[in-house]
Amino acid sequence: MGWAGVAWRDAEYELAVVDGASVSGRTFGGGEIGQLVEALHGCAGVVVDSTSGVLDGHLTAAGLAVFRADPWLLPDRPSFGSAAALALARRGAAGDLPRLTVASGALVGRHEEYASQVARCGPVERELAGRFLARGAVPGTAALTFDDGPDPRFTPQVLDILREHGVRASFFCVGINATAHPDLVARIAAEGHLVGNHTWSHPYLPDLTRDELLRQVDATNAALSTATGGAGDLVRPPYGGRTPDVLRWLAGHGMTTVLWDVDAGDWAAPGVATIADRVTGAVGDGSVVLLHDGGGDRTQTVAALPGILRTLLDRAYTFVTVDHYRSR
Repeated sequence: MGWAGVAWRDAEYELAVVDGASVSGRTFGGGEIGQLVEALHGCAGVVVDSTSGVLDGHLTAAGLAVFRADPWLLPDRPSFGSAAALALARRGAAGDLPRLTVASGALVGRHEEYASQVARCGPVERELAGRFLARGAVPGTAALTFDDGPDPRFTPQVLDILREHGVRASFFCVGINATAHPDLVARIAAEGHLVGNHTWSHPYLPDLTRDELLRQVDATNAALSTATGGAGDLVRPPYGGRTPDVLRWLAGHGMTTVLWDVDAGDWAAPGVATIADRVTGAVGDGSVVLLHDGGGDRTQTVAALPGILRTLLDRAYTFVTVDHYRSR
C-alpha cells in the first residue's frame, strides 16, 4: 500500500490512501480507532497534522510509521477540522517529514520552538494567577490528573483502581473521545472525580487561531455537558503547549488553564517502575501529577498506579481534585 493521510472532521476520522495513481478513502467514527488502525497496516507511512494529537499515540503504539506535516506545508484547514486526508497523504509521499514514535511524542523537531514559547509565558501566567494553575499550596495534599481519555480499554481500569483505594482524581477529556464514549465520562463524574476540558482533537494550540482554539474548547465543553449535565471551566492545553496569546484567549473565554509540576512521562511508555519512581520521587505538598488514561497504550500506567497510590497514602498524602487548589 501507498501513503496514508488521516484527518478529523467533527466527530469522525477520514482516511485517504495514495498508491501511485490510485486514491482510496474511508470514514471512521470517533469510537472506531481500532478499526482505523487495522485499515492502516501495510501502508508505507501515515501522515497526520499538528491538530490531530488524539491519533498519533494510537498509531505509533500499533507499530505504524507515523509522520507529522506542519501547517506551513499544507493547504489551509477548515475552521473545525484538520488538513484534508488526501493532502496529508500526498505530502507524505513527497517525503522529508518528521517521524513520530512512542518515545519521541508528537512534538519531535519542534522542542526548541516549544521551549521558547513556554519561556515567554511566565509574566502572563503571573498576571493571570486566578486563571492559571500549575501547583497547589495545601500541605499534605496532591492531585492526580489523567489526560487524553476517555478510553474504553484503560479508563475503566483506572477508575476501578482509584475506587479500590478511595482516591479522587481529575480527568481532562478529549472532546472527540467524550462524544464517542459518553458513558465513561458519566462514570468519571458519578464516582466523584473532576471532569476537565482537554480540547476536541488534542491540537498543538500555538498552531491555532483564536477562533479555532475557542471552538475546540466550546465543542468539548458541550460534549462533557451532554455526558454529565454540566461542564466546568478548567482546561488543560495538550502537551502544555501555550503562548501568551493562548493563555489570554483562554482566560478571556472564562477558562482556567491547568498544568502540572510532576510529569510521569507515561506517554512514552518508559516502564512501570520508571513511571512509579518519577511520581513518588517528585511529589510534594500541592503537587499536580500528570498521567494518562488514553491517547495510546496505557498498560504501563495502569500497572504503575496501585503502587503510586499505596506509596503516597503511606506517606499520609490526601488526594484532591485540582479545583481544590483554585481558591487557596
